[in-house]
Amino acid sequence: MDDMCEDDEPREIVTVWPDFADAFVCKADKCQHTCCRGWEIDIDEATAAYYATLDSPLGEELRANIDVQADGTHSFHLTADEQCPFLRADGLCRLIREIGEEALCEVCTMHPRFFIMSGQLEFAGFGLACEKAVELLLAADSLRLRAEGERQSFDFGALLAFLGREVPRAWLLPPRELTLAQFSFLLAQMKDTEPIDAVWPQQLTALRLDCRQLLPRYTNLLSEQGERAAEKLVSYLLYRQLSKADAYGMEALCRYARCNAAFIYLLAAKTHDLPEAVRRWSEQIEYDEVNTARLIEACGQVPAAFF
Repeated sequence: MDDMCEDDEPREIVTVWPDFADAFVCKADKCQHTCCRGWEIDIDEATAAYYATLDSPLGEELRANIDVQADGTHSFHLTADEQCPFLRADGLCRLIREIGEEALCEVCTMHPRFFIMSGQLEFAGFGLACEKAVELLLAADSLRLRAEGERQSFDFGALLAFLGREVPRAWLLPPRELTLAQFSFLLAQMKDTEPIDAVWPQQLTALRLDCRQLLPRYTNLLSEQGERAAEKLVSYLLYRQLSKADAYGMEALCRYARCNAAFIYLLAAKTHDLPEAVRRWSEQIEYDEVNTARLIEACGQVPAAFF
């Protein structure tokens, strides 16, 4: 994947995916945390124009449930319980059932996928606020990646080597044990993030109150999961932030990934539910660029010996 061809013409963009990407299928009505509830749903211009042409009762209902902002952008008007007005009681989408999947706006079509440009590479993947994405990541033996259209996969270390961003393996592992100071640091940083809902601060308080019991349970959980699983989680958190290496440096990004993985294991030690701990962390942190940037900066500033 050289950056340039021999005739100095730029190569086409190479999109990199996790190796489990082909197995991703929306859980639809089986999902316990639907993305059709609790999230703003923006409508792209092309889809808004399409909805405007629908000459049917559903078309009229669509237009009646679209908010148009002063800048001309469109979004669905959520119900009182913050769900899409076209989410059925059985958890399925009315638009898909009555018109077809092609009727979805871009956000609904692409979620939970992310695409991040970095030079001639595009890092693609799935946000971990999605249950299915978490299930696929946790089920994988390790983080392996594949260039779009290629069959052969490669490990995360090979990607780092190609980018000239190799790091010691220790940087891809959360601490085996947490000190009280590290525990306090993690909770302080999470407390300073903008909460996604009223429950988040309550969860942090519950963790703080259970500190003495959680520290040994964290160590036990990490041991039960094993180093390969921990490295996989840290690597995936780092993968989504790789495009920021020039801005922050790899050491800061690795500390961000290690710290957040440690917090996830802490939350799982409290709830006894690792998949939900990953998902809950993701919706609070990964989908808010301000929260993400704040944590990268805070983690990058602590002494290397501390984390």
